[in-house]
Amino acid sequence: MPKTSSLLGLGLLLLTGPAWASEPATVVPPPMWPAPGAPLTVAEVQFPKGFGKRRIYLDAGHGAEGNTGNKGVTCEDEEAFTLRVAEDLAKRLEATGHFQVRLSRKSGERVPYPARVTAAEQWRAHAMLSLHSDSRGAAMSWSPTPEQECLRQDAAPGFTVLWSESEEATALLQTGRAGLARALALRLGQAGFPPYDGVDYEGLYAIDAEQSGVFVAREPTHRKIFVLRKPRIPSVIIETHHALDFEEAARWREQRTLEAFAAAVAQGLVDALAPKVPAKTRASAPR
Repeated sequence: MPKTSSLLGLGLLLLTGPAWASEPATVVPPPMWPAPGAPLTVAEVQFPKGFGKRRIYLDAGHGAEGNTGNKGVTCEDEEAFTLRVAEDLAKRLEATGHFQVRLSRKSGERVPYPARVTAAEQWRAHAMLSLHSDSRGAAMSWSPTPEQECLRQDAAPGFTVLWSESEEATALLQTGRAGLARALALRLGQAGFPPYDGVDYEGLYAIDAEQSGVFVAREPTHRKIFVLRKPRIPSVIIETHHALDFEEAARWREQRTLEAFAAAVAQGLVDALAPKVPAKTRASAPR
């Protein structure tokens, strides 16, 4: 190659840089829930030594006489959604070998709420979880199919966990309710389910001071909900998602969502129900 060509090539290299150099790759953040593909984590549930097997009464919300719950964005009755999710969660919890689960109702049954509470208490359940979906904000009418007219509101996704400061509950019971709600909300958030901020809960529930996504039915100024205030065992309501949000409702039909939800609930139950080791015992344990 002539000398002048070599010098020219070197000059171009100095100006443009080596051929393999390129602009820094743009980091694309993962999609945010409830967008399709927004990641969820299915964590391995850790059971401490001596945890044994705990009895969980799983209430598929609504399904009482004249009480089908809300209608979701595709006009699915809440009672159908909660039963579907409760049946799936029951199987996954029992598959761990550390939970025995009873469901409050079967398909086609109409079970009064007092009967559910009585059944949970007589079975001596360690906890009662009532599953629901939420309906929030000012919705607009839309048609998912030509034959349907449903409600839609896509601006308030996320879960909540509710517990009650009912006046008749002992301090110990209220501590159990609060601990269960906070443990479940913490684990749901870690799995990738976002907590709802509660903007539409004003006058209904108070914001829990310790854990995002947790709300308190505080008497006498807030709602009195039977399955929260009446059980003499720790009980909470899990509002899994906003039923009028099209993308979030679609995500709750995915197996990955059900799997992540079950793992988070299982770990939250372990956190809340595991025997507490006395501080003196912990301090004297060998290191």
